[in-house]
Formats: sequence, C-alpha cells, structure tokens
Amino acid sequence: MPRRTTSAVAALGLTAATLTAAALAATGLASAAPLPVTQLPSSGLQVSGLVVPGPLFVGVTADSTATPGVTAFTAPATPPVCSSSAAGMLVTVDWMNLSTGQRGGFTVKPCPHFNNPTKVRTEATTGSGQIAFVSWIRGSSYSPNAGQPALPGVGTFAAP
Repeated sequence: MPRRTTSAVAALGLTAATLTAAALAATGLASAAPLPVTQLPSSGLQVSGLVVPGPLFVGVTADSTATPGVTAFTAPATPPVCSSSAAGMLVTVDWMNLSTGQRGGFTVKPCPHFNNPTKVRTEATTGSGQIAFVSWIRGSSYSPNAGQPALPGVGTFAAP
C-alpha cells in the first residue's frame, strides 16, 4: 500500500475514533461505570403462569455518571420475573450519604415493558462518599399486590 494511502486511512481512522469518543462523551456513556454494591436484595413472592409460587429477589445497581456526585440507579428484573405476577412491581429506594448526611429517595420499575410512567433508570445527586440505602418492593397502582408479601433490602456502595 502506498504511503499516501496509508496516511489517508490512518487519518480516517483517527477521525472516526475522535467522533465516536465525542458522541459517547456527549451522551454520558463514556464515563458511566458500574459501581460495586454490597447488598441484601429486597425479597418478595412471585407466581408464574402455572400458578407456581416462588421467591423473588430484586437488587439495586448503581453506576457513576459523567457528572461527579451524580449516581444512576436501576433495579433490573429478569424476563421470567417480568412474565410473572411480579411484573407490575415498583422498587422504592431511600438513600443516605454517610459522609455528608445528604439523603433522598426515588422509585424505579424493574420491568421495562410494564405499562407504567415510572422510569427504569433514574439519576440522583448523592454526592461523593459512602452511600447506604434501603430498598423495598411495592405494588403499582395497576398491580397493587405485585411482589407481595415483601421484605426490605439494604445495601451500601462508594460513590465517586
């Protein structure tokens, strides 16, 4: 390959890499990283389509964002859970920054296809430091008994 063609290909590759990095940074995906969360998940009851009851465990995930002190939260559920009686559940989380005393709360839905305006992922301004949280499964207005009876979960993680 002639030197001129090699230089053009290298310049094109560099341009593509730069544009990709800029696009990821603009969406906040470039710096999003999962944070290790130590927790005992919320637990409840689910009933499958065969009317077979089973345990339900819902953990909370935390991700760093492009903005320092802001943490993104989800409480994802597996497809079998989303096709059971627990599909309409919501997960409520109350958190506290043990370093600053700052606190807050939010509710997310674990099943993305469940018809409810609650978000699947939410961001909270937790600040940097050790975060402790309590989570619990609760029913939605459409499905008030989803995941019930339930016990709360607890957890902690370090927010950057």
